[in-house]
Amino acid sequence: MSTTLYTQVNCGFRQVVKILNVVNGAFDGLLGKTPSYNTIEDWVKKCGLEVYEKAGESLQNTQYAQIVDESMMIGSEKLLLTLGVPAQHQGRPLNYSDINVLNIAVAESWNGENIGIQLKAAAKKVGHDPLYIISDNAGAMKKGIRCLGVPHHRDISHSLGMFLERIYKNEADFKEYLTLMTEPKFKYNMKKIAYLLPPTQRTIARFMNLSEWVKWSGKMLKSYHMLSEEERTVFSFIPLNASLIDELSEVIKCVNTIESICKTKGLSKETIKECKQIVKKHLFCGNTRMMQLGTFIFTFLTEEAKVMTENINQNNSSDIIESIFGKYKARKSFNKLNGVTPFILFLPIYAKLSSGPQSRRFDFKETLENKRMIELENWKKVNLTQNLAQLRTSCLKKSA
Repeated sequence: MSTTLYTQVNCGFRQVVKILNVVNGAFDGLLGKTPSYNTIEDWVKKCGLEVYEKAGESLQNTQYAQIVDESMMIGSEKLLLTLGVPAQHQGRPLNYSDINVLNIAVAESWNGENIGIQLKAAAKKVGHDPLYIISDNAGAMKKGIRCLGVPHHRDISHSLGMFLERIYKNEADFKEYLTLMTEPKFKYNMKKIAYLLPPTQRTIARFMNLSEWVKWSGKMLKSYHMLSEEERTVFSFIPLNASLIDELSEVIKCVNTIESICKTKGLSKETIKECKQIVKKHLFCGNTRMMQLGTFIFTFLTEEAKVMTENINQNNSSDIIESIFGKYKARKSFNKLNGVTPFILFLPIYAKLSSGPQSRRFDFKETLENKRMIELENWKKVNLTQNLAQLRTSCLKKSA
């Protein structure tokens, strides 16, 4: 119950103890002695290690795919994660119950050769190579996948975002509009007019997240005549950029539709054909920039079709690995010096218990009886590095 509460409810270990105490108080000590938060953390790690060690078993007799990505810096380290997922698209976007955490690796940086070694280790855990691998467009990822000699699907969101960046990043009207849109946020964020301010633009992966402010721009353009005189003065740059807003609205509509098709239906000859028709409808009848973007997307879809080795709908989205990275970052210590700790074993058990049936089938008692703390320590020594917090403690002890 403690482990399930921690993994399925967005709370910390101390909050789990509080929940158990509330249940005990309400039902006259039904649960008996409440475990400490340290004990619950150890239980989560033990269960996570058990699931991680057996992660490849369920994929041994099936076609599967790998999804690989590296995190942003966590302390002085980067986390490389490899997931195993069904090779055949499930008729919906991938969710946590579809994934197996096959490989967890930590290093100061990752190059193609080292990524290839980790991908091979993940495949060895299953017993055979994946049908294909999904990753972003990073050069190191491409090289690592080539080392394994497996077809590579480029993530649809990263790819379309990269094409948008190529077309618009250095365009004068686009850059000017971004500047004009940002200025009111600093001048009017604490004033009455703040209710109309645009959504925050992301610094990282900005071109993968244009939808919100383009949508805001379109709505403001349509509503401009209904604004007060003061509001029209502040947002006077919007009608002046009407043609750019209309262009971006059409572009984002096309991009979002293609992403939705690939994520909900999978990649197949039929969906590629459908996506190309959408490109023709929205982009090839537009201006030079739109047609150039359409050409990039057309070429990408054609190349992805060549990668397909089986006549099945395949996955080409790595959203699920981005999501599980987010889950880990939200739960890990906020002290950046800690780096990647054994708490990373939270991820395998989180995925395992994400659905009710899986949680009911998991034998917590047997797992906790079989796993020992020494096994966690040994796994830590082999797979993790000494983090900055440990180095700090060691150094200050010497000077004490």
